[in-house]
Amino acid sequence: MGEVMSGTRLVRTIRLDDELVTQILDELDAAGKAHDKDRRAQRYRYRVKGLVIQMQQPGFATPISYQVPTRDMSAQGMSFLHGGFVHPSTRCMVQLITRYGTWNNVNAVTRRCRYVQANVHEIVIHFDQEVDPAIYCPDAVQSLVLVVEDDPLMARLARFYLEKLNAAVDHAENGKIALEFVNNNTYDVILLDMIMPVMDGFEVVRVLRSKGFSGIIAAVTSLTKPGDREKCLEAGCDLYFAKPLAESDFIALLGSIRAEPLFSNFHDDLSMRPLIHEFVAELPAGLRALEQAMVDQDVATLEVLTRKFKAEGAGYGFDIITEVASKIERGLIDNARLDTVREDVQLLMKLCSQARAPLDIDSLEAKPAS
Repeated sequence: MGEVMSGTRLVRTIRLDDELVTQILDELDAAGKAHDKDRRAQRYRYRVKGLVIQMQQPGFATPISYQVPTRDMSAQGMSFLHGGFVHPSTRCMVQLITRYGTWNNVNAVTRRCRYVQANVHEIVIHFDQEVDPAIYCPDAVQSLVLVVEDDPLMARLARFYLEKLNAAVDHAENGKIALEFVNNNTYDVILLDMIMPVMDGFEVVRVLRSKGFSGIIAAVTSLTKPGDREKCLEAGCDLYFAKPLAESDFIALLGSIRAEPLFSNFHDDLSMRPLIHEFVAELPAGLRALEQAMVDQDVATLEVLTRKFKAEGAGYGFDIITEVASKIERGLIDNARLDTVREDVQLLMKLCSQARAPLDIDSLEAKPAS
């Protein structure tokens, strides 16, 4: 162990260089399925170089502070590297660093200490109360994906890869069904086969764009002749992928489109969770109405809709939604012209698509670890 000063407090650290720490963590991840079968909750990569943890070691009157490199976390606990043995049932307090650079203090207890190599142990702790991993880990943010594909085998393969990457997947067998899905849900991306019966991908894109749909549409097609890519993009698709897609394609796709989630200020208030879920569930309908009002150039309807968002957003903890909606409303009252508020309406639609309800912890308990 090494020691550094943090303000006036002595903080102990593990004495390993960064490259070796990364190597050890990667090896633990690679062997994770063999060693961590008893961990039922979904785990997510959580790499923080110097997370502060205070341990109440036996025989010490006050907690000892350590800076530790972390490995992963779940809703129920996390693991990290430590320089020495830690007794099971040791109490501790962890300063979990969020994706936004802030931190939350979480009380926990040591469940397991496993020897890794000389002067290195992996410590597994259990939180006193469940946390939402999406606040801390980018990989825990669930993407919403619509796969529009008439080939059931291709659709099954896409679902397999996407769900491995923590995506919630809907499947539409043809373009007509896809339009019904889009009317009722807000997707981070639509994976669209361009050649299908009933309604092909080109017609789907035309209809969606004509209705003001501004979401991401990726053409996934066997059309690979010169000019086919340009044809798909000119039709209104944002991205183009030639079949068959490999796992690396899905990883790159979700990595590029995974939006920064927008959480309620009341995210950790258990009593508010059902209300926030209801609010977020109703946002897709409001988003579609906004898009349609812009297409119809309906100033009166747009003013009614933005007034509704202004009234509800902050009440459910989404202050930024209220702020942007208020700006749109003022702009319409002053000018009554859509071109003066178009950018703000697009921002409001983006915020609505990014809004996330608190994690349903109960749904994770039965999900096997990856």
